[in-house]
Amino acid sequence: MMKPMVLLAAVLAVISAAGAHAGEKYGVPVYPGAEYDESTTRYLDDVLYIEGAAYRTPDDPSTVAEFYAKQGLATWTGTIKAHAVFKKEDVQVVIQGPPRKDMASGKQMKDTLITITKEN
Repeated sequence: MMKPMVLLAAVLAVISAAGAHAGEKYGVPVYPGAEYDESTTRYLDDVLYIEGAAYRTPDDPSTVAEFYAKQGLATWTGTIKAHAVFKKEDVQVVIQGPPRKDMASGKQMKDTLITITKEN
């Protein structure tokens, strides 16, 4: 009976950890369905010394930008087809659409990157 309980605890821990990055970051909502990008988040922190988190979605950058515009965030720079920047106080949301290069690997990416960062 002990093994099933240990397995259940492990499964719940994984589910809990996966959900830890969903919802909000610094009071700004994370785009629905976006997946946490651990590699890019680590690159932001370790290489660029930027406090924040990165997320990826297959959705078009204009759809993502529309979501953040509806959240009441100020458009910090004009939105263009594949790039937009929004700001809320000391939090910045950057949307980068394809084609884009992965920050850590330099690999060409076909998805949309969302970074939510906080000014230090």
